[in-house]
Amino acid sequence: MDHSEYREALDAYKQERLPVVLTAAEAMDLLGVGKNTMYRLLKSGELPAVRIGHSWRLTLEAVE
Repeated sequence: MDHSEYREALDAYKQERLPVVLTAAEAMDLLGVGKNTMYRLLKSGELPAVRIGHSWRLTLEAVE
C-alpha cells in the first residue's frame, strides 16, 4: 500500500467512525437557541458536551 492509498483509507475511516465535533456557537445555530439557553443546557448537563479549556465541544449526534 503506497502513501496515497493509505491516506485515502484513513480519510474514509475518519468519515465513517469519528464524530463530528461542534463548538457551542455552531450548536446554537443548528438548534436555533440563544447564548444563555445554550450555556444553561451545557452547564446543566442536558446537552452532553466536554469542556476543553474555556471552550465547549459537542458531537453532532448529541445536538441531533
